Amino acid sequence: MRAWECLIVATISWLTLKEGVDDGVVLAVDYPFTGRPEAGFSELAGQLDLPYALLETVPPGNGTEAGMTAGDYLEWWLTDVRAAGRPVRAVLGFCAGSVYAAALADRIAAEQKVAPKVVLFDPESPNAITVYWQFHKVIDGLGVVLRPEEVTAAQQAGQRISEEVTDLTLLGERLLDVYREAAETAFDRAGLDAVRREEFTATVTAFMSYLVAAAGIDARDGWRTATAISSGTATNGLNLVAAEERPGMVAEEIRFDLEHADLLRTAEVAKAVTALIG
Repeated sequence: MRAWECLIVATISWLTLKEGVDDGVVLAVDYPFTGRPEAGFSELAGQLDLPYALLETVPPGNGTEAGMTAGDYLEWWLTDVRAAGRPVRAVLGFCAGSVYAAALADRIAAEQKVAPKVVLFDPESPNAITVYWQFHKVIDGLGVVLRPEEVTAAQQAGQRISEEVTDLTLLGERLLDVYREAAETAFDRAGLDAVRREEFTATVTAFMSYLVAAAGIDARDGWRTATAISSGTATNGLNLVAAEERPGMVAEEIRFDLEHADLLRTAEVAKAVTALIG
């Protein structure tokens, strides 16, 4: 193993999803966690025909993300990229990770000779709707234990809060309060011990911090030079933007008749990404 490969493998803020044979890396920004329905970059990695290593963001340890700003997240990831000193060929972003991806690419472009290509999958800039919708899906996941009326009550409580609270940090905190109450009922019925309860709650809390912090980035300039890969799901990505407002948001949009959850697991998408990065 060459010295630069050792640096990549040893990093604490990036996970190597695919080894490379050429001196360059592709970075992927996402917040993967066990049990989510959406495919992740780990499923895309094996289908990419690229000579570069593919690395995915590793979030800071659970319990350390409270109060982190977007700049804190960017520095967390950039520190190891700089230490490795390898050229970044492309930066990929999934959903809210597209905001961080554009900002990472911008900073990397200022530090290397050639700007990395930017490819975004159903890019979204977090707002109150995004934050609530992620909360909605988390509560849905508790439905394996909670009764349907309990799931509905928690989701409706969260929706009321999202309509009343404009500050995203406060919104995240209020939604987490609703989640914790619903989760405690679910954990009791499932008979989970204290350790498992804490693991679940810490993951949800960390993900909410990631979303709220992303709202601190203005990604509009970065997205204008990026390629967006869009699904056909109306509640995700550029599909949330009115048709008359979409021109100019990205340099190119490639659309697939796929569900949002399947974007990163589909061979046709992998072929498109391979062609874009080259």
